[in-house]
Amino acid sequence: MVSGFLGSGKTTLIRQLAGYLVVDREQKVVIIENEVGEVGIDDRFLSGEGFQVREIYGGCICCQLTGELTLAVNQIAERFSPDWVIIEATGVARPSTILNTLERYGKGIDGIFTLAVADTGRWEELMEIMPELISAQVAEAKLVIASKIDEAGEGELQRLMEKVKEINPRAGVVAASLIEGLDEPALRRLLQDASA
Repeated sequence: MVSGFLGSGKTTLIRQLAGYLVVDREQKVVIIENEVGEVGIDDRFLSGEGFQVREIYGGCICCQLTGELTLAVNQIAERFSPDWVIIEATGVARPSTILNTLERYGKGIDGIFTLAVADTGRWEELMEIMPELISAQVAEAKLVIASKIDEAGEGELQRLMEKVKEINPRAGVVAASLIEGLDEPALRRLLQDASA
């Protein structure tokens, strides 16, 4: 499951990860895209790239649409038997609720790896404006990708890393410019962590 505030780079990361899984690893991947509004932008982009995408619109899967998420995951398991299901939560989702729902009602789930994408340049602003939401996303993450490091000012990455470790000492942190893409060793390490 990938969480992170709007514009942090979730879709870019998912595109890279799914592409690596499908092309290099020859595995079946289904992406669940959650959009709060009635029209999805990210799912159109991902579908256009050739990925199998299931959209869930009109609310957040962590609160209003937990039943629809469970139904989607269970249908995907039965119809496609994918090696991986990648869930992109909305930018305002609280991962703990999604995890509780999936662990309780999801069928055939071997494990859930939670990943948070944090925009390095906007980190301090977002922590000031909505500290509970951003902290909730980081608190459940096994790995935090500090994105957009190419746009960050001096010291911003260090402050982000320190705050992430304060919120969630168990989380790993990887700094990346997702526009340039994660290199293959980073993708392999991410998948190894997700499979553990």
